[in-house]
Amino acid sequence: MAFKIITIDETAYGLLADLKQPGDSFSKVIRHHVRKPCANAGELIDEIWASPAPELDEAALKALRAGRGRRSQRK
Repeated sequence: MAFKIITIDETAYGLLADLKQPGDSFSKVIRHHVRKPCANAGELIDEIWASPAPELDEAALKALRAGRGRRSQRK
């Protein structure tokens, strides 16, 4: 495997370090979070389908469900 040395500032290093999980390398973090831009809509659709679903905020979901069926208080 070939290696390249790069220079980043302290802020960028902090961002990468915050994303890094135990056992991960910085290369793995970069590969996971940096994607090549899609060239067309088909590639974008493929990327969306390949991405994992986001985690749900249970409190926000509960509030949304509790508010359903109520009349708006707007005038």
